[in-house]
Amino acid sequence: MNIGFTLPTAPIVIVDVEGNGQNPPDVVEIAIVPYPAENSKAYASWLIKPDAPITWQAERIHGIDNAAVSLCPPWGEVQAEVQLHLEGKWFVAHNASVDYSVVKRHLPSWSPVGVIDTLKLARHVYPNASSHGLEAMLTLTGLRSQVSEQLHRAGDDAYATALLLDHLFKKSKASSWAEICKIAQFNTAPESQEPPPEQGSLW
Repeated sequence: MNIGFTLPTAPIVIVDVEGNGQNPPDVVEIAIVPYPAENSKAYASWLIKPDAPITWQAERIHGIDNAAVSLCPPWGEVQAEVQLHLEGKWFVAHNASVDYSVVKRHLPSWSPVGVIDTLKLARHVYPNASSHGLEAMLTLTGLRSQVSEQLHRAGDDAYATALLLDHLFKKSKASSWAEICKIAQFNTAPESQEPPPEQGSLW
């Protein structure tokens, strides 16, 4: 893997969360893919029964209905395991403010080493693209054929984001991890956690 710079010592994970459509959202599915991604199945994921029902709007996006999670564990039963997979690692997501804020609300004692937003990195590498959403970036970069047709499930989206991250690392021409952070790090200070308008809510 030749990306032109040395990765940080702390591991990197790519995270995607699907929610129940409520405000604030409960987690319905979360997937965590280690970087570099070995293959499309090399990730940890959990289906979770939310406290409040999944709305039809959210179901239309990710395809997970209330029946599908009726026998799944509640968040409290998987919380410690999820946190173990995230502890001491860099957190990466596409439109990271959304996924990070939901995960942080569900894991208040957890803090990542740092947060990298592939949406910010995509805007840097492809400033003239008509859209920087995940599907648009996969199409633009030629990665769409390498991922599942079933985007908007957490595992598929996280794996797709891992492929995109690798592509953007190479195309960024960055010479150091510090430079990547300057381009794409998300500020986790509470006052900064406003989602960018382009992607909007995923719940």
